[in-house]
Amino acid sequence: NADRKFIAVELGFFARWWYEMPESKKERMATLIKNGQLEFINGGWAMHDEACPSFIEMADNTLRGHQFIQKYFQKQPRGTWQIDPFGHTATQAWLLSYEAGMPSLFW
Repeated sequence: NADRKFIAVELGFFARWWYEMPESKKERMATLIKNGQLEFINGGWAMHDEACPSFIEMADNTLRGHQFIQKYFQKQPRGTWQIDPFGHTATQAWLLSYEAGMPSLFW
């Protein structure tokens, strides 16, 4: 159904699935992404504040996920959300908005 839209946040889990799929499923998934039915939000390998204790790890985490998206889908995440119940660091918002160039942040 082309009216349905989905998002994926943590690329580490998606990439694991991607590497194991046959080409036919990869092509179907790439079509969903191209059509905007699946969108990558945030684009990090994992949620930053859950997996990355310092700025360097946060930047590496974002870069790794964004490189995966660019390599396989020629896309760049346009927005992010973070649903961490314990709160967020100031670095998190700065990195994803200013440094990663995301026009929308949802907290």
